[in-house]
Amino acid sequence: MRNRTLFALVVAALAFVSSASVRGRSPAGSTQKLAVSPTCDVRAYVVDPDPKGLNVRDAPGVQGRVVAVIPLDGDGTVVHLAASNANGWVQIDHAETVGGTVVFDKKGWVSGNMLATETRGYGTRGVKLYAAARKGSAVGTAPPENEVRVAGCAGDWVKVRYKNLAGWLQPEDQCPNPVTLCN
Repeated sequence: MRNRTLFALVVAALAFVSSASVRGRSPAGSTQKLAVSPTCDVRAYVVDPDPKGLNVRDAPGVQGRVVAVIPLDGDGTVVHLAASNANGWVQIDHAETVGGTVVFDKKGWVSGNMLATETRGYGTRGVKLYAAARKGSAVGTAPPENEVRVAGCAGDWVKVRYKNLAGWLQPEDQCPNPVTLCN
């Protein structure tokens, strides 16, 4: 009987630890699942028009505490995306101005709405957006050399929004630099 009780306690403790590792605390103290994608390796640029800069938060969502502000730079700022969640928030781990000044070098969350990449310029037909990363079926086309907003990432693919279309942009069709054409 003693072994069964000990076994039950160990199982309960493991379940609690496992549950705690996938849940985060909201400011109000309730728990919420933080569904985060596998790691990403994507770059994008900041398009937040706020003159105060882009808020970086400790957790995805506007409830997350602001832990840093990436200053607005007239020439542009490029960020590295490390992860994303299903609600359009992306985790960044580095930001630097186009001039090379590092302005953020930690992990934090920003709204994908405040980030963009450009489509590359392959003629007049544009670039395909896919239903899933790793070339699911094509869901539409975005024009070449056109800004698209970030909605997520997975590996080296970026999920983007263009007008009423959402889809995945393959690595060779991304141009994350706001001042050059990546042809």
